[in-house]
Amino acid sequence: MNSFSKIIPSQYKKDSEGIYCNEFSQNSEQLEEVLLRENVANRHCGDYLKSISKNHSIPVMDYEVDRFLSKIPSGGVILDVGGCWGWHWRRLSGTRPDVRVVIVDFVRSNLKHAQLLLADLCDEQIVLLHGDATSLPFVCESDFGGFDGVWSVQTFQHIPSFNKAIAEVYRVLKIGGVFFNYSLNYQPHIKFVKQFLGGDYQLNGYVQGNFWLARATDQQKAEIEAIFNSPVSDRWTEFLFSPEIRFFIPGRESSFLGKIDSLLSNNAGFFCWLARQRSFECEKIK
Repeated sequence: MNSFSKIIPSQYKKDSEGIYCNEFSQNSEQLEEVLLRENVANRHCGDYLKSISKNHSIPVMDYEVDRFLSKIPSGGVILDVGGCWGWHWRRLSGTRPDVRVVIVDFVRSNLKHAQLLLADLCDEQIVLLHGDATSLPFVCESDFGGFDGVWSVQTFQHIPSFNKAIAEVYRVLKIGGVFFNYSLNYQPHIKFVKQFLGGDYQLNGYVQGNFWLARATDQQKAEIEAIFNSPVSDRWTEFLFSPEIRFFIPGRESSFLGKIDSLLSNNAGFFCWLARQRSFECEKIK
């Protein structure tokens, strides 16, 4: 496997835990969120995949990772923005041993967990970098021409400066590179249930003052199209998995329902209002 030396900026140095770090100006709009997520990460112990299955459908997202990897050329390099524990890439040595991944997250404690979960993959196929999506540190010039793909799951929905982060993705992608961005979808039936039970269902704004949440919208799609100057396609995923009403079974790694759920994923808009996630996919054409 080739070195990451041409990709990681020279000012970033690997610390004792294997994470590339450098002083950077934290996005002031997300300071409260960083503190919240650091506290959550520091409390975690136990089975990683069990914890993940409470918030994401592992079978569905494994299927989506494989779709994404099919778009990446031989020897390609991927940037995972907001990669958290890095669990999407745990099968990488078996599925695409030719591919390298740089995981960026602004919560350093998340990257410490990724180091444990990904184990031997780190420094071989994967590197971990402490950084911010709105100011990516990569210089894409002659030696490193940019990433072949940018992948992000439920990260951009939490960035108030959405356009700024999308512009950064565009900047670090090479021509022909692809961008897959997954966010929470608007589900009217879940909204009804949550509000009927006296809960809150956030569409766009700060959740309890701690973090921003903006569910996927046509406006976001139009903003991506404007920055990329290319068509953006929609995709809908996680139809059966619903942690909002505590239906976690389809999220488990070996769940048969989860495998069925992955097959329900579609780009055609079938039953889109039932889907928990809506994603946008596009290519940098110039």
